[in-house]
Amino acid sequence: MLKATVEKTPSKTVKLLNIVTVIVAIATLIIMIRMRNELHSAFNRDPYSSMEYSLQSGDYADMVRNYYYRNYDVAPFETAYSEEYHVAEYADAAFRHQFFEAAGNENMANRFEERMLKARNACGPLKVSADDIDGLLDAIELYP
Repeated sequence: MLKATVEKTPSKTVKLLNIVTVIVAIATLIIMIRMRNELHSAFNRDPYSSMEYSLQSGDYADMVRNYYYRNYDVAPFETAYSEEYHVAEYADAAFRHQFFEAAGNENMANRFEERMLKARNACGPLKVSADDIDGLLDAIELYP
């Protein structure tokens, strides 16, 4: 007796599952590529360009973070310092000056006051930002 071969066609559910699997795989691939690009740009950004953005938004704490990132976390390389860099330097020195002054350490307070003056003179047209930092720090009361 001969058996008849019946050709099986995949059901609509199997076809739908195959389509969904392909869509999910493509979406995952796209998301992974975008994530890699975002991480690459986050770790390879220029701290000076982000300083300009932080200055425009008045985020002086982020400027100080970038200042330390540039000076201590990455290998130093020759670059002309911009005025934004000196504003960050001023913000760092001003905060430290205020801290040591409140703590009663006159020696350290004087050292940071000298750094403040040097950074303020290097700010160029951005001395307005140094005045803004002074206003922000005047509003803060530190307790020893």
